[in-house]
Amino acid sequence: ATHRRLRRMIEVTENHFDNEAAAARDIDATGQYKTQFTVPQVAGEAHWHRFDAVLYLLEGVLHLTDVTTGKVLEIRPGCKVSIPQGTLHAERSNGYRVLLSSSVPPEEFGDPVDVPPNEL
Repeated sequence: ATHRRLRRMIEVTENHFDNEAAAARDIDATGQYKTQFTVPQVAGEAHWHRFDAVLYLLEGVLHLTDVTTGKVLEIRPGCKVSIPQGTLHAERSNGYRVLLSSSVPPEEFGDPVDVPPNEL
């Protein structure tokens, strides 16, 4: 049987990890690419990515909006957030640090990394 997802959804797992080393082990177990990012204050526009991304929030608070539903998710340290390729979202934060698991290495993220909705 084949299963078809009608819409790719953002998935949040709270209290998924206790520290950065645990998050790194989780990513290593998947075989995905692992990159650490520090994001300054952001009040971003809606966008999407050309790759699957999983964020492991290490520091700060991130308000992530699922643009399709309008739902705002409050992401705190210890949360794992899966954002499938092509999922429209927007970010708002006073700054945060993440360990990113991605389906491609950073040099293949594309330019721009945050693709505007009209290119979806």
